[in-house]
Amino acid sequence: MTRYILDTNVFTQTKNLQYGFDFCPAFWDWLLQANENRVVESVEKVVEGLLETDNDHAMISPSSIPKDTLL
Repeated sequence: MTRYILDTNVFTQTKNLQYGFDFCPAFWDWLLQANENRVVESVEKVVEGLLETDNDHAMISPSSIPKDTLL
């Protein structure tokens, strides 16, 4: 099975352009499901950047990160 590692741009550009949380929640549900199925993952630095609350890319909370998301 092919696995994909997602970088910060996948999350921020998708949220800001094509699939905002309020416009297309199904995309974000699919992303979580793909992570559960080990199709997509990310690295710790990407998640750290998404957790930062002092920038305009902050979009997730620590409790929303599945424990097995990181490589």
